Amino acid sequence: MGGLEACSTSGRLLATAGVARFSAAAANEALTLEAELRGDAGSIPCNKLRKAGKTPGIVFSGPGGEQQLLAFESKALSKVVTKLGRTAWACSVFDLQIRSEDGSSNAVRALGRQVHMAADTDAIENVTFVFCPPDRQVRVEVPLKVIGDDVSPGLKAGGRVNWIRRTIPCLARGDSIPHDFTVDISKMGLNDKLFFTDLKVPEGVALRDVNRALPILKVAK
Repeated sequence: MGGLEACSTSGRLLATAGVARFSAAAANEALTLEAELRGDAGSIPCNKLRKAGKTPGIVFSGPGGEQQLLAFESKALSKVVTKLGRTAWACSVFDLQIRSEDGSSNAVRALGRQVHMAADTDAIENVTFVFCPPDRQVRVEVPLKVIGDDVSPGLKAGGRVNWIRRTIPCLARGDSIPHDFTVDISKMGLNDKLFFTDLKVPEGVALRDVNRALPILKVAK
């Protein structure tokens, strides 16, 4: 997807000649996670699951509007969370392969929501998702990704990236959730800023609850 090109005028980046480019990554490809249905909620059943090497999870607003209580193999889940990171988890789409007690299984498409960690051990306590079929709109925080910082004139002059927003609040269809917004700062000088209005938002995605005139990051000392 093509980006915007910009230059600085009074600290504001405008769409003209060669300062910054913006793009949104392609829509997420769903990741597969295996899970099983669990029957009981509450701390005692969840603690028993953890002792058995499993991690409780919940899918909110599931098929029929009901939440689904799940259990994941802790080691497999931990590998996925470690690879993604907790920020990317919250904008990653999963195909949950859910096994029932009778041995049958069905697939549920869900958006990662939160990863809860134990404060003393950093072990995963539980994970949450929201039901996310392709044609359903969901709220999602899409991370900003910076490239070109190694050659940015502003950073070479002693500046640094001042993150005003690290994620962008969006409303997106389940089949259009971007993995990130990529920002090229290779031509940014000191005091240059990037704004919500500079972002190139893909089809099926809309910014939500933002003042588009506000900056999302700047290069400053």
